[in-house]
Parts: sequence; C-alpha cells; structure tokens
Amino acid sequence: MLIKKQIAGASAAGTYYPLQGSQYEYLDGPAQVSFAIVQDGSTDANLATVYSGSDVLQEQAAIDVKATLIAVWPDDFALQDIAGQGERLSVVVSKVGTTDSILVVVRIIPL
Repeated sequence: MLIKKQIAGASAAGTYYPLQGSQYEYLDGPAQVSFAIVQDGSTDANLATVYSGSDVLQEQAAIDVKATLIAVWPDDFALQDIAGQGERLSVVVSKVGTTDSILVVVRIIPL
C-alpha cells in the first residue's frame, strides 16, 4: 500500500507532519517500509527528518529536488526499514519557502 501526502506550494513556511493522523501512522503489523520525499524544481533548502519507530532513518537532511513532483520506485525510495507492529511512522518537514510543493510517499509491505 502507498500513503501519499503533499504539502502544497501555497503552504506557508513552517514545520509539517504529513503522516500525523493517517490510519497508517501506527503499523497494525510488521512491515517493510520505504520512504520517498521529493520537492518540485524550487531552490529552497527544505529539510526532512524520518522516523520508523525508534529508528531515525534521516535527520534534518535536504529534500531531493525534481523537475516534476513524482516519486519513482525504486529510485526515490532510498530510506527503508523493517518496522514492527505498533511502531509509529513519522516524517517531519521543515519548509522554508512558500513557492515549492513537497511530496511524501510511504510504501508499506506487510510481512
């Protein structure tokens, strides 16, 4: 299954939690999870931190810039982990500009 969340270009600069409130924020069973975070052709230095349970997969790293806002499997899904039942998936996006759009995609494969 795929979870897709977009932070639109009209959004103000600030901190966003795109997976918060999703029915898949907490896993209902063990799964392989893969994350893709991309932004459109903007030059803003947006950052993302990614957690899978207690594992920090990425800490305040720059978001990949692409010409189009599309996440391609497997190229853009560089962050992967095996997560257990009840673990929380979390992405924290620090958005500095207001013109760019950011796409967060999580691929969940139950084990």
